Amino acid sequence: MIHPADYADTRELHQRRPSPGLDVFSRGWPDQAPDTVCGWGSSEPHTQLVRKGLRTIIESYDVKTLNDAGCGDLAWMSTMDLDDVDYIGYDVHERATWPELRQRGYRLEVVDIASTVLRRADLLVCRDVFIHLPNDMILPALERFRGSCRYLLTTSYASDPVPEQGAFSNYARVCEPSLRHAKLDLTLAPFSLGEPLEIIPENSPNKYLGLWDLTR
Repeated sequence: MIHPADYADTRELHQRRPSPGLDVFSRGWPDQAPDTVCGWGSSEPHTQLVRKGLRTIIESYDVKTLNDAGCGDLAWMSTMDLDDVDYIGYDVHERATWPELRQRGYRLEVVDIASTVLRRADLLVCRDVFIHLPNDMILPALERFRGSCRYLLTTSYASDPVPEQGAFSNYARVCEPSLRHAKLDLTLAPFSLGEPLEIIPENSPNKYLGLWDLTR
């Protein structure tokens, strides 16, 4: 179990420059959903299974500290009861909702999660982030995550073969940060995380949140 006394000084998080290309996310996806700038996938109707599943994981794995990497405007996370969890949200851009959320007690930091080691936590949530990043940003991010958490809950897809292209490959993805999503299967190379401990099915074909133990 991680205890508050073990946390690194979060002021160190701000010393790295953001990775190139991340300014593309400054506006978000405000035209997709009425309740969030983070796109339809972060709207209330599309996160019902996610919220229920995350609550179950918090209780089942005795999560006391939670890092939310790529938290956005907290449209869905802020609806959850996190009174028993020490939560910090990280995003590469300050969001319009943050001042009010900070007044409510949320700890929120502007951080490039692709190039920064986050504070230590029991669980790191990274939802709908890697699907917008190239592999050469995801791989170092995963290595840094290994140094800051035991459990990682993140987006992956079950890779069905594409009739015209054959077997799915993680190597045919975006080459730079993109507002358009690019599917990935974290069980396959070059990520090779293996089968997840738990899955939370999402309201989108073949998409799920997978829970991995990064100490294995």
